[in-house]
Amino acid sequence: MKEKQKIKLGIYLCSLLMMGAIAVASNLANIIAAFPDVAPTTIVAYLISLPCLIVIPVTLITGKLMNQFSKKSLIIAGILFWLIGGVAPYFLNNLTAIAIMRAIFGVGIGMIQTLCAALVVENFEDQAERNKTMGNVAAFQMLGTIIFSLVAGNLGAIGWHVAFLVHLIAVISLIGAIILLPNNIPTKQESSVAKIKFVATKFMWIWTLGLMIFMIGGQTYVNSASAIIEEFKLDDSIAAGYSLDIFALGGLLMGLFFGKVSQKFGKNTLLIGGGLMMLGVFVIALVPNLIVSYIGAFLCGASFSIIIPSALNGTAGSVDSESSEMAVSIATCAQNIGMAISPYVMTSLGALIVSWGLSINQATLLFAVDISGLGMLILYFVNKRK
Repeated sequence: MKEKQKIKLGIYLCSLLMMGAIAVASNLANIIAAFPDVAPTTIVAYLISLPCLIVIPVTLITGKLMNQFSKKSLIIAGILFWLIGGVAPYFLNNLTAIAIMRAIFGVGIGMIQTLCAALVVENFEDQAERNKTMGNVAAFQMLGTIIFSLVAGNLGAIGWHVAFLVHLIAVISLIGAIILLPNNIPTKQESSVAKIKFVATKFMWIWTLGLMIFMIGGQTYVNSASAIIEEFKLDDSIAAGYSLDIFALGGLLMGLFFGKVSQKFGKNTLLIGGGLMMLGVFVIALVPNLIVSYIGAFLCGASFSIIIPSALNGTAGSVDSESSEMAVSIATCAQNIGMAISPYVMTSLGALIVSWGLSINQATLLFAVDISGLGMLILYFVNKRK
């Protein structure tokens, strides 16, 4: 296998873990039932929200650590955090102890998310090859989501503890990182030579802002789509849960073709990505039909695999090469901030129009069309200027 192909495969195997926070989402009902004295919202906060919040500072810290340690060493450490924090709850019955493990798990997610993108930037300078590789990273991220959802759901039928064993998939990623990734140690700067400093640009900050705004609107799909299927009484909770799998399938397929799509449409690729999200969310909110809802989920997933790789590539290209990795860390941090604050911002906005005869989920999704569209336009215009 050629060296570049080995590096790509190593990155892709690590990318499987990037959406790990939702690995036990399909088992939440069983976990909530196992702790009847604890509020369901608290359990969701411990299992899902806590790792996502931990990711935010970790992405920036990892950006700094990349100046001191090789990315291979860091991503191996991140996978170990992911593996230990993910599997340990299988052996625990105390919710506080489980929350601590989920925080450790969040450290692993933050490191892996940042380093996968940084490894692409470091090893692939050709823009077409970088676009294709970054798209495949998004595809494997979505593939991981499908695997986690299906496997954890089936394991959860055995027992709520057992579902946490889905995190053992990280062993494959760990082996891939050890064998396939290069160990490029950062060059030590001599004391007599000025240290290379991170230099931000206004375009970098605009890319970052646009990605964060898009994620505030786009994440609303993940938060509301299953609920609105049940709200419309289109089918049961199992059918509603399939919505996330179809979302991930859309992201997987688009990620695989992202390189060709970006090459064909150039700077207009962002318009296509934003348009798919807006159309998908719109039909989910207003068309009470299960098949249409699934189509909307597919479009939303495809949108994620266009917008996120485009924004990360654009951010990396908006600064000099020495600053590109830290710029990607900042963009990844902004992406996670958008995802974390999405339910609070969008629910508040949805409440403004809920009196129009809409449910809160419908109203929130309709506002998401506007917010994700705004983020897309910011990204599109900064890309045109660049």
